[in-house]
Amino acid sequence: MGGYEETPSTPSQFGFRIYKLIKDGPLAKGGAKEITDFIIPPIEIINKKNSFNDWILSLADKTITIKIYSLLYRKFKYIQIKTNSLGSKEGILGAGVKYENFENADKNLLHITSVGENSIAKNKLGLIPNEDYIIATKAKNSVIISLNKEGYNPLEILNIILDGNSNGSEITFFIYNKKNGPRTAELKIEKNENSDKFTLGCDVAYGALHEFPYEKDPNESIKIKEEEKEEIKSDNENNNNNNNGDEGKVNEVIIKNDDIQDKNVINKLDENNKDVIEEDII
Repeated sequence: MGGYEETPSTPSQFGFRIYKLIKDGPLAKGGAKEITDFIIPPIEIINKKNSFNDWILSLADKTITIKIYSLLYRKFKYIQIKTNSLGSKEGILGAGVKYENFENADKNLLHITSVGENSIAKNKLGLIPNEDYIIATKAKNSVIISLNKEGYNPLEILNIILDGNSNGSEITFFIYNKKNGPRTAELKIEKNENSDKFTLGCDVAYGALHEFPYEKDPNESIKIKEEEKEEIKSDNENNNNNNNGDEGKVNEVIIKNDDIQDKNVINKLDENNKDVIEEDII
């Protein structure tokens, strides 16, 4: 199957990935994007000196500049927005977010390389080979579980999720298409009682040759601080040096009960700092 090792993350590598934008909300109007954009709060929030919740509340009913990391462009940018007031049903920023490592997000996903005819992957999820990437999943009445999780490879996480949900469970897949952008697709788990496996019927891969799509930012007017230019240059050089990393591949996403040693490990995947708000509309 292959794999790769991750270097230990530091707090400065984390932000809040945008999974949902409220239509015509502050962030949406400011040009923020679902899946590809991460809100980067002040470092004191990341270092847990102040709470994320208090910071969000302090932004209410103001014109502010928000720092964003764009996974698509591999760069930081700044957007100016007019926030909603306290008590707004659409939240202050108008987004649903999840705390994640943005530096590893280009690798911690599954690239769809082929899809079987009459398969669940094709008929239920509409997966397109060489165009689609699975980013995260969300079971009904549960939290979003991203494949971008330190300590696990993305295929392992998907296996755990599918195996850990019972027959009849409904799971939402967060998918990114390199031509059309983000979308979601719903799947009802239907396991064969006479078999110990559940298959989506697709080939997936991850690693250096299957990273998240990269595009050149068309908006050259975005201003980036000089020190961040150097930081981005350094990051790009490091990425280029690591392009010969291992590639992981599996012929089918197949779940076998014997493959999962810890049946409770799915509970560990959604463990996060309780001081960090996730997925609520902020």
